[in-house]
Amino acid sequence: MPGDPKECRRHALACVRLAQTSQSQQAREQFSNLARTWIKLADDLERTEAFLAPLDDETQPIKRAS
Repeated sequence: MPGDPKECRRHALACVRLAQTSQSQQAREQFSNLARTWIKLADDLERTEAFLAPLDDETQPIKRAS
């Protein structure tokens, strides 16, 4: 499945750092909102992976002992 929750969280951290160092209130708010969006995406990806994992097990071909 495409998407890596860890990578999303790294992007979120970068946005938090940019928010902390931004001079304007508008930029701080934008980076903070973007960080929250990255975190939500990471959470959604993790939930989707957890949901799909059992389905992957069910769709794997059965291996028979020779």
